[in-house]
Amino acid sequence: MKPKAMSLKFHREDLATRDLAARVHETALRILAEVGLEILSEPVLDRLRAAGFRTRGSRVLFEPAVVEDYVAEMRQRLSSQQASDVDDETHLALYISSYPHHLHDLETDQIVPYTAESLAQMTRLVDTLADEGVYGAVPGYPFDVPPPLQPVIQYRIAAENARNGAYPVDPTSSLTAPYIFEMAEVMGHPIRSLPVYLPSPLRLGGESLEIVLQNVHRLEHIRVSSMPAAGATAPIAPIAAFALAAAELMGGLVALRALTGLPVTFYVEIFPFDLRQLAMVFGSPENFLFQLAGHDLNRFYGHPSRRGAGNMHVMAKLPGPQSAAEKAAIMTAGALLGARDFSGAGALSLDEVFSPEQLLIDCEIRDWVERLVRGLDTTPPDPDLLSEVQMGLTRGFIDQDTTLSNYRRLYWHPRRFERDFLAAWQRAGSPTFRDRIRAEIQERLARHTFQLDEPRRRELERICQAAQRLVSSLG
Repeated sequence: MKPKAMSLKFHREDLATRDLAARVHETALRILAEVGLEILSEPVLDRLRAAGFRTRGSRVLFEPAVVEDYVAEMRQRLSSQQASDVDDETHLALYISSYPHHLHDLETDQIVPYTAESLAQMTRLVDTLADEGVYGAVPGYPFDVPPPLQPVIQYRIAAENARNGAYPVDPTSSLTAPYIFEMAEVMGHPIRSLPVYLPSPLRLGGESLEIVLQNVHRLEHIRVSSMPAAGATAPIAPIAAFALAAAELMGGLVALRALTGLPVTFYVEIFPFDLRQLAMVFGSPENFLFQLAGHDLNRFYGHPSRRGAGNMHVMAKLPGPQSAAEKAAIMTAGALLGARDFSGAGALSLDEVFSPEQLLIDCEIRDWVERLVRGLDTTPPDPDLLSEVQMGLTRGFIDQDTTLSNYRRLYWHPRRFERDFLAAWQRAGSPTFRDRIRAEIQERLARHTFQLDEPRRRELERICQAAQRLVSSLG
């Protein structure tokens, strides 16, 4: 009889119903019409005035009908996307963050700034996991080069050390952005879309906007994004915070559509804020709930349905009980609700720190949760069960054909977590978890083999040297 697997999944009610989402949207339209979006760049403000937008000082006010037209256009653009939660898919993917600027150094157990050398080493480690459901390449950016050069060197390190390194990083400096575009062309993944980050509350401006406006001729699409914090840069009531977030993103959509003529999309999010620590609180129950409510709300704007949450950033600074507990809780609850992609693998202190130890712990947690989601074989008992039981009473069940045939299918065997009893562990020399993790990291680095082909490596070197000369000439 063919095995019958009963996968495990949970169901939940909408935290933001369509009626509630419509009320959030209506409130956001009023905010844009009566409060508006502050424009931090005088030339941009002048261009929007010239385009016919009503202004009050440095704020641009948006007519509801105009906003509705552009939102409808975005919905149409998103309508062809498929849902990201796939009920019959049990494989879970981990994604690396490219934002950490510090490294958890295993030799000293200290948090140290990334160097180009240490970043290249960690990129090689990530590459050894590319066939094991870990996506991304460069887990941070080098802190030992001038800020305008950091994304240039970051991209070069990714391309030269990882199979997934051809995908470009976002340029963060208008001075060196052209070099990132050129490198992306060399690597065969030209940049056609960039983000514009809006400083909450209700502001448009900054380096990301400048980069987009300077390179608009290269682009086909723009994303607008913001990070309003409930109780700090947005109202503390979650639904009110969502209304403000929707307002600033819709304002950004309309403004950028007018400034560039390009399609613009957004995804509404809010984030928790601890008034005692004066910091956003990732890894918290509230952040998980905010993600779920955000998924529900964004269906109103045309995004595919998503039931689970996959952001597993946490605030712990070192691997330990907090980071493991919070990431395990997020992955378990998220996967059981339908999430299959989890971001922030190996990241700590939100995404300030990358820890190779935490990355391998996250992989082990992911494998545990993946097995849980796969569920249980509920095949009815075979008619020959009686003879199997009779044989088991005399010989045991371990060496029976059914046991040997089904053991690997039924049981998940961890790569890193312990399963043996105390005596066996003591006989092995009482190895600590960290000892085993460090040994695995060294073994993975020793067997890393990827190398970028020489023609593209030379081209990247040429582009990097040109960027370095430019930055050096400006002091």
